[in-house]
Amino acid sequence: MLKLLVLLLILSACTVGKDYQRPQIYSDEVIKNELGLNRQYKLPQKWYAELGDKNLTALIDKGLQQSPDVETAAARLKEARLQLDIDKTADLPFINLTGGWNYDKGSKNIKYATDSHYYNAGFDASWELDLWGKNRRLTEANEAQVEAFEYSLKDVKITLAAEIASDYTYLIQNRELLRTARENEALQKDIFSIVESKYNSGLVDSITYNQAKYLLAQTQADIPAYESNIESYQNALAVLVGTLPSEIMTSQNSPLFKHNYVINKKLVYGIPAGAVRLRPDVAATERKLAAQNALIGKAVAELYPDVSISGFWGYASQGGHGLFSSKSQNYNYNPTAVLPLLDWNKLSNNIELQKQIYAENLAAYRKSLINAIAEIKNAGVTWEMSGKTLAKQREAKARMEQVVSAMQQRYDKGLVEFSELLTMRQNLINAQKAVISAQGAQIRQMIAFYKSAGI
Repeated sequence: MLKLLVLLLILSACTVGKDYQRPQIYSDEVIKNELGLNRQYKLPQKWYAELGDKNLTALIDKGLQQSPDVETAAARLKEARLQLDIDKTADLPFINLTGGWNYDKGSKNIKYATDSHYYNAGFDASWELDLWGKNRRLTEANEAQVEAFEYSLKDVKITLAAEIASDYTYLIQNRELLRTARENEALQKDIFSIVESKYNSGLVDSITYNQAKYLLAQTQADIPAYESNIESYQNALAVLVGTLPSEIMTSQNSPLFKHNYVINKKLVYGIPAGAVRLRPDVAATERKLAAQNALIGKAVAELYPDVSISGFWGYASQGGHGLFSSKSQNYNYNPTAVLPLLDWNKLSNNIELQKQIYAENLAAYRKSLINAIAEIKNAGVTWEMSGKTLAKQREAKARMEQVVSAMQQRYDKGLVEFSELLTMRQNLINAQKAVISAQGAQIRQMIAFYKSAGI
């Protein structure tokens, strides 16, 4: 019996099915060439702190701790870890403490049948030997799933930080637009007051009067939209952060639009090629692939015999007073082997099913790599182009300011009609709005790059 146990323990070290190896899809050299990487650069951990807005940093840090999305992902990770702990016990023997009284009434239609009754108490044990690694493959799959949930939690945090930063940028952008609109409204009210006075005195025609009125009305029409947008983005931030809108504190004098966030080419072209594979969504997909590979091994192991041992050691006696005496000791053991005989191809089809699921996960992993590379390329180029767009918009605004100044001087000298001056002022307002929008777009493209890099 001892030799049999030793043999079974040796066999239990076997594991059928192929061990997992990460597919060599797009080597680091290929990724490096595709992205044009030319150096190594340490990626910042708190990229949003570089935006210079302490209030934004506080919002993101708060969101990473209490957002419902983060809490949900964290709960799923804890569930996966608990399931792993549960499944690991399949390799261990189960031991129960038992006790009871048994009574058997003999049948009168069975010869020599007699009534019997006895008390028993002892330990009941059972152990399924994992000879072919079925349970070990299940544990391997669960461990990979836990790692996938860990990466998914990181991905949720990265996405959350980017969404908070993006919505915060829209909030500040609309505040800037509102501030500019109100400044223009005050100026246009003064202009319209002068035009109205001249119109009532017959010094200007109705065209000039209506044009001045139109310019004022159009500016005033933008203000409610900006106010509504500010409220909407503040509410959106509350949802992302996981708090009430009234608890969202935002700076009225954010430094966000006071800097030019030019592209950091050292960062963009210095990402380690391996970092693309470690992007949380990519890494999570790869871990799911590893889990599925283990499930193929588990399916293969189900073709082999299941071997288990059960037994009992304890006491049995017809009288309760003598139950725990040495003469009442008894034990039994029962080694059992079960081999599938006729399963109607159920087990072999299950192996093929698990292989097809693996092929599906492999395609998903390959797609995630391609998507990550494309997102990084797009984000880097768009960030660079947004900086050029902002520069041109600022130049256009500066030119228009010069035009309005020169036009004002010419109007004061009576060289141009007032309607021409109003047209140029409208162009200046449009240029101001274009600069603010371009500033917001540049910051959001910077945010998009950090998200694409998985930080």
